[in-house]
Amino acid sequence: MESEWKVISDSSRRKILVLLKERDMTPTEILKHFQFTMPAVSVHLRILSNSDLIFEKKI
Repeated sequence: MESEWKVISDSSRRKILVLLKERDMTPTEILKHFQFTMPAVSVHLRILSNSDLIFEKKI
């Protein structure tokens, strides 16, 4: 597990956290706010999840 400070040093991950603070979103909804590929969003979400900064909720 990486340091939370190292994880949030990335501006894209900070933006993802801000988006998720506003409301729960699916990875596809998050993708609409970036010019990333879905695999790139998945990597960012996995890093945030592994650092316990976000939690996955299956619906």
